[in-house]
Amino acid sequence: MTQAEMDWRAAPCRPVRFGDVGLVVTDRPDGSRVLSARAALQPYERNLLKTFWRWADRDPDRTWIARREPDGAGGRGDWARLSYGEGRSRASSIAAWLIRRGARPERPVLILSENSPAHACWLFGAMAAGVPVCSVSVNYSTLGAGDDFSRLRHVVDLIRPGVIVAEHGHVFAEAIRAVAPADAVIVAGDAAAVGPHAVEFSEVLDRPDVAGIGARIDELDPTAPARYLLTSGSTGLPKAVIHTQAMMTGNTASGFQAMGDAFAWDGEVLDWLPWSHIAGSSLLTNISHLGGSLYIDDGRPTAEAFGETLRNLRELPLRFYGTMPLGYSLLADALEMDEALRRVFFRELRAMLFGGAGLPQALHDRFQKLAVQTTGQRFVFVSGYGSTETGSAISYTWWESDKVGIGLPVPGAELKLVPAGQAYEVRVKAASVTPGYFNDPARDAEAFDEEGWLRMGDLADFHDRDDPLQGLYFAGRTGEQFKLGNGAFVSGGRVRGLILAACPGLIRDLVVCGDGREQLGLLVWADAAAWTRLGPDGVSRAVREGLVRHNADHPGQTERVGRLMFLEEPPSVAGQELSDKGSINRSAVVRRRADAVDRLFARSAGPEVIVV
Repeated sequence: MTQAEMDWRAAPCRPVRFGDVGLVVTDRPDGSRVLSARAALQPYERNLLKTFWRWADRDPDRTWIARREPDGAGGRGDWARLSYGEGRSRASSIAAWLIRRGARPERPVLILSENSPAHACWLFGAMAAGVPVCSVSVNYSTLGAGDDFSRLRHVVDLIRPGVIVAEHGHVFAEAIRAVAPADAVIVAGDAAAVGPHAVEFSEVLDRPDVAGIGARIDELDPTAPARYLLTSGSTGLPKAVIHTQAMMTGNTASGFQAMGDAFAWDGEVLDWLPWSHIAGSSLLTNISHLGGSLYIDDGRPTAEAFGETLRNLRELPLRFYGTMPLGYSLLADALEMDEALRRVFFRELRAMLFGGAGLPQALHDRFQKLAVQTTGQRFVFVSGYGSTETGSAISYTWWESDKVGIGLPVPGAELKLVPAGQAYEVRVKAASVTPGYFNDPARDAEAFDEEGWLRMGDLADFHDRDDPLQGLYFAGRTGEQFKLGNGAFVSGGRVRGLILAACPGLIRDLVVCGDGREQLGLLVWADAAAWTRLGPDGVSRAVREGLVRHNADHPGQTERVGRLMFLEEPPSVAGQELSDKGSINRSAVVRRRADAVDRLFARSAGPEVIVV
């Protein structure tokens, strides 16, 4: 360990009040281990709409949702804020309109929109009317012309919406005309762009009924379907996961009890993650349930769009921040080059969150070094682990840790770890686990084992099997496992993590290849800052040296890397290589770049292939 590493690790951590969670480990005769929190989940309000209505009573002028207004030149201007009182009024108008139109639970509301105040009002208005609502990835509607909007068509055929909402009708008009059921009512901010029978937003919002809808909310069944969250579809067409209000509030309650004041969900939060995805959706729930303020970030973790995120971070000193690994990599690059940004960003920061599957340890350490250089203190870098089916995270690192992992169960959640080779397969029970998939009984049967545990499709292991309190780390997806030509199983997720650790600061992301081959190979996207600093030859040499060290430590055929090739074209959203949350879809990359995979393993390696 270098002196610099010793210095930042020895620095004090900014104080954070975690919950009193604890751990109980039960070892079973079959070799499985059940982990649960020692602390029971405290009672909580299961009706999300009740708490939202109460916040509007208690503090009607408090900001609920904020988003920068368009500046007329393709960018964003000043913040436009929607208060809890205004949001409740609009949601009540939407609920009342749906009830007048005779909307029924079996014909849900489908939303085609970016994150926006209007989108949030439709989500809460539909739930207040007792009509399930489904937000769809914008990509399904704007990237589908080449394949006839197949993924959007699948969603429409699956849930059969009675109402389709498009905040900007001209953006989604082509998609709506292609897939909308003949009897669906279309509502749009510019209805004329969609068609003569579409309904204008203004017609829906002109008759608020806060008291009347509030009385109906008290009678809502919190265990009934409230939302349908779509899976990413990385391994096939997306599935609609049933979310109830009790699931959503249970997830908020368990997370808040475990994390104490680390997340500041009851304060100001900046976030870009789409509400069509569980990570963004659950954050909106958490903030709305706890009376916080969500500032919508129109930036994205890409080289082209990250400037907007940096603009927002320069204006909003945050106690809590979360994004995906690619966003953290871009942010670390920016912080290292901009002292003024560092001072604003770290001024109030207490905690940052990442999904436990993706953050390289080296990137974690870069942030801690920057924090200590700027403030003299470390901060809490916590991880969460969950899925669409668990209503978001059901485990967190609810203690101060400098290890990248997926934490341990929160109150009310249990993990069953089933031996699977060198790791464990993860299964879950929790208050926030879905009752099943919409209109898909076959998938329901596959998802749960004979004891009712949800199969996560993930592998995990302990940092130290003799000391479980150090937590778990993500060991890959069971679906990322593949076989070499000799039949040996490879855990692609585990190998990916090892390579990132062996090449700190050099690789933005990678895909492990070798299905049916004699050795492992890598398709690699280089870190942009390293590429600029070291040049292509310098990065290639440094990565090769890192892989030589990796191979010396991991000489087995299922972990040793024989070849790599750098990719110039970034991961494609249109090609489904990159999910809405910014994670790499390995199967889509291997399928879409089959020619690159063939060149990687060609008998005579070309000049673009580095042989280790």
